[in-house]
Amino acid sequence: NIHKLLPNLKIHCQTLKANFSIPFWREITYSVGCGDASASTLRNTLSAGPGESVLLVVGGAEESLLSTPHKSELTLQKRKGFCKIALQCGSPLVPVFSFGETSVYGNVAEGRPRLQKFLLKLQKKLGFGIPMISGRGYFNYNFGVLPHRRPIVSVVGAPIPVVKTPNPSQEEIDALHAVYCDALIALFNEHKEIYDAIGQPIELK
Repeated sequence: NIHKLLPNLKIHCQTLKANFSIPFWREITYSVGCGDASASTLRNTLSAGPGESVLLVVGGAEESLLSTPHKSELTLQKRKGFCKIALQCGSPLVPVFSFGETSVYGNVAEGRPRLQKFLLKLQKKLGFGIPMISGRGYFNYNFGVLPHRRPIVSVVGAPIPVVKTPNPSQEEIDALHAVYCDALIALFNEHKEIYDAIGQPIELK
């Protein structure tokens, strides 16, 4: 019901460029309105007209390797490119957080620093992550590749106004990034008592 909740918005999910190199999968990805997560594609989409919006997982492949049940670790501290693009296009930033997302799969690499380091190096070399996941099977709940049956609740914060700045300075980018991080943490804290049974604080890395 996203279009009922947010009318007059056309949301494009931005994903890895590698997805558009796979025959047939590329056509399916395009058909549902997705685009690659490159800076040029983001700018073109946001500049296409009123109501055009992009959905971007800022932490990307690196963050997927941190995914551990009942923890909220986000790769965000060094990710500031999205703030620069928002300033260049004058597009508001909307913080979104999904509770329960990291609980649908276990992480085999948890507690194994050597394996975690190897997977991170592999991700940087390949450009995409290969998480060592543990899920459930068709007839069991202990192992398999299917996700565990866990609720995922996405909460959407208030838009952060952005003044269009064609050539933003690093100070302006850093300032917007700080505002976004504060808004995301506030959004998490506002809803964690309802949707997060463990209640661990959010970590920005």
